[in-house]
Amino acid sequence: MTKKTTKRLSGRFDYAALDIDAQSRTQLEAAAAGIQALGRRSTDQAFELGDLLEQASELVEPGTFERWVSQRCDISSKTARNYRAVARNLSRYRERAVELAVSPTVLFHLASAPEEKVEAALAHAEEHDGIRVSEVKALLADGADATSKELNGVELADIGGLSGLRAMIDLKTKTGIAAFVENAAALAAAVAKVLESKPEGKRLQKKGLIPLLEPLARAAKRSLGNVLLLDAPGDIDARKLSDNELPIGSRWFRVFDMLDDMGDREAWPEARELEVWLDLTVLPLLQWATCRTKQPDWPLEAPVASKSADAVMRSGLEALGGVVRVEPPSLDPADDVGAALEDYQPPAFLARKAPAADEDGSNVLPFNSTEARSGLRKPRALMRKPAEASAD
Repeated sequence: MTKKTTKRLSGRFDYAALDIDAQSRTQLEAAAAGIQALGRRSTDQAFELGDLLEQASELVEPGTFERWVSQRCDISSKTARNYRAVARNLSRYRERAVELAVSPTVLFHLASAPEEKVEAALAHAEEHDGIRVSEVKALLADGADATSKELNGVELADIGGLSGLRAMIDLKTKTGIAAFVENAAALAAAVAKVLESKPEGKRLQKKGLIPLLEPLARAAKRSLGNVLLLDAPGDIDARKLSDNELPIGSRWFRVFDMLDDMGDREAWPEARELEVWLDLTVLPLLQWATCRTKQPDWPLEAPVASKSADAVMRSGLEALGGVVRVEPPSLDPADDVGAALEDYQPPAFLARKAPAADEDGSNVLPFNSTEARSGLRKPRALMRKPAEASAD
């Protein structure tokens, strides 16, 4: 790219209008110069370009980044997403990919593929001295009809039968997942930046966060909805997932519901609870949803059900040595006939050592003490009824 072209592209992007500070502008210009010098041809250059785009994306807001890369670097937002995905998701395979001279187009397909598919593609390249775009598509198609493997979305729309329909659905799913991962990652990065930059001892203010987080959440919800929804309504922001589309209360339903709340400022918690919500719910759910490992751990703790009053009482009695049934005292004086108070033994958990007379000056008679004390009388209800004289 000539100096004249570079100057022309630089003039097309107005840094001042978007309130980009001088330091960020200097860094963005350096990244633009590096991007324009690469040429985007070799495997190693594809990774370098992705790294530069990733660095530049951290200097501006997501919406602004797309405008910058398009106007300043003459790269479409879709192409930029592909290179960023290569740098972000395939960095561990960089040496092998460079050694095998895997083309950037093949890398684009592998950037959104699961690990086992990436390994299979690289193994194929090692065995056959390279891998072509058609071969990686066939590898990722998982048995899709061979006639549609090398066709694009426009051509797929003309293929009849179930094989054509399946191929279109597969293509829609792949592009939808890639879009969701990008949108969710942008939202997670924005939330993390908000939490890191919050002054200590200060509360987060909704007024400043709503213009930043609400549009990102809506974009992430829209891309996730396009993958999960059975039908594709024009405005999915206004609708909820039904139980037929995703079980209510399931983990992916929780992710969709969280994005729905984030995209509606009225559903945000109060300012005093906002930081906890973003830190302990929103960010963990976004990381779980975009994690590339198999079966990632669920980040939210399961709610603990409160014990009923009966369960609490039973657990307390069990701690005392078992459930003890205590019969209530009889109110019938006739039941006292032949019963000696001295023979009464209280339950073990009610018994206590009788204090010495000089240690306790109270007027309380212990349950297990039958010794008479001076000045104390048994209640009338507890005194034995004298036996009546026999008529004989």
